[in-house]
Amino acid sequence: MDRRSSGDQVAAHIRRMVFEGDLRPGDRVRQDDIAENLGVSRIPVREAIIALDREGWVTIEPHRGAYVNGLDPDYVRDHYELFGSIFALVARRVVERGDAAGKAAIVEAADAVADAADPEAFNLANRAYLGALHRAARAPRLRSVARVMTSIVPGNFFAVVPGAVDTQRKGLARITRSLEAGDADAAAEEFRRVLARQGDAVVELLDARGLFAEVDERDLAAR
Repeated sequence: MDRRSSGDQVAAHIRRMVFEGDLRPGDRVRQDDIAENLGVSRIPVREAIIALDREGWVTIEPHRGAYVNGLDPDYVRDHYELFGSIFALVARRVVERGDAAGKAAIVEAADAVADAADPEAFNLANRAYLGALHRAARAPRLRSVARVMTSIVPGNFFAVVPGAVDTQRKGLARITRSLEAGDADAAAEEFRRVLARQGDAVVELLDARGLFAEVDERDLAAR
């Protein structure tokens, strides 16, 4: 593991374990086991646990350890609503600050999104589109906020979440048309709508995997 980002990689590993059901709500996160499995020291594991506590994935209980929180639909929907609000503001900045070259780059990136034939290609095209959007917006503070928003779904979102490709493809096409027309309100509202739909899709996926199960009161009492 890359030492410079090992804490981030450990956090991603633990999120994946929760997402895939290897760690269930109420389970203790055994730091020694994770460190051994990943071949790292306890330091990046502790860093990851602290970050996950801030994000709401786990709760650190003094002298007891860290325990997995049960994700709930509200948490997931709030997460994607935040993303929608960030990118709605980015879209507004594109209309306000973007020049002709920046907007042309967005249109070119949108064409690549439309042509992407599989989830892997689509994921790359989507990232390129968002990159073009950020550059045209000339809003580094918004870009930095978007970067620190971690993903609930590990790996390629578009390969894991049913219907995500279609929702994103259609949404970005509408957003691009709104940006070309200089309609900041329409572009911002469409971003919120697209991310809300993606949030609903993630809720359905996690619910089907049983990740919204309540923590048994006996488990809490046993801590």
